[in-house]
Order: sequence, then structure tokens, then C-alpha cells
Amino acid sequence: MKKYAFLLLLLIFSALINASSNKPTSTAIYSDKHGLKMIVTEESDSFARQMTANTPGKGRKQALQNYINSLLKAHAVYSQDESQEKPTLVYQIQANQEGTIVATRSEQSRYGVQIGNRSLPVYGIHYDLESDCSWQEQLCWVFYPSSHQQKERWLEIAYAPHVIGELTEGVSLLIRNLQK
Repeated sequence: MKKYAFLLLLLIFSALINASSNKPTSTAIYSDKHGLKMIVTEESDSFARQMTANTPGKGRKQALQNYINSLLKAHAVYSQDESQEKPTLVYQIQANQEGTIVATRSEQSRYGVQIGNRSLPVYGIHYDLESDCSWQEQLCWVFYPSSHQQKERWLEIAYAPHVIGELTEGVSLLIRNLQK
């Protein structure tokens, strides 16, 4: 009797685990009373990926750019001195028609604001980007995509391991969108 109870409990437990990990894998279209449609497609936890699936082709680049900039602004780096109201390091991206993403870095120091731009031509590069976080530095970053083995930080945000994957996915999708 104990053996059957244990097997039944094990079966129920495994069914619960499988049911909780299932994600939508088919395509479904939902619409609300205002006619707004949402298309649920492939298996994905990425908001950026779902947003591109639900945005028409012409608006995709702008939607991704706005989303990436909102992530960069929301997770800007503040100095260790928490008395400052303004962030010390903020990035913003701008994608242009020529297939280039320009990342603007604004850094507040005691001598004023230093602004620098770094361009990324998207043609000929792979869109799978890498990212990392450092608990010691309290920073996360996306690496500059290049053919060199040396990893160079490109975009930096405050330590947020749960956000850096979404930021990396958004920039990757933007690169793919510009490459079309």
C-alpha cells in the first residue's frame, strides 16, 4: 500500500512540474473589444520577442529602440553615494537607416557631463550578443559584438541580472531588424 501511495504521489508531483513548465508553442490570435490584436507565437519568456511578434514591420525598429532605451534609463548606474538624484552613467541608443546603431554614453562626474558616442555597423556581424554581470562591481553589461576574441563592454547598467538578458535580447532583435 505504501508503495502505491508513493508512486501515486510521485506521478502527481511530476505532472504538476510538467504542467507548470509548459509554455505556449502554437500560434493564437486574441483581440479585445477595441480591436487590438495580440499574437501569441513561439515559446518565449522575452518581452522584446513578444513585442516584435505583435508589432507591424514598420514600427518594429522604433518599438525595440524605445523599449531598449527604457531599460537603459530605468537601470542607469548611480554612484555609490546615494545622495545623488541623477544617475552617473546613462546609455541611450539610436538606430539609423544606414544600418548603424549609435550608443551614446553620458557620464556625470564632478567636472561636468562627459558624452561619447560609439557606432555599431550591423551589416556583417552576428546578432547573438553576450552579456555578463559582476556582483563586486554592481554592474551588468552587454559586450560589443566584434570578430575579436577580446570582450569589450559596450552598454552598462546597474546590477540587474534579471534585466540584462532582456536587454541583450532586445538589442539582438534590433540588429536583426536592421539587417533585413
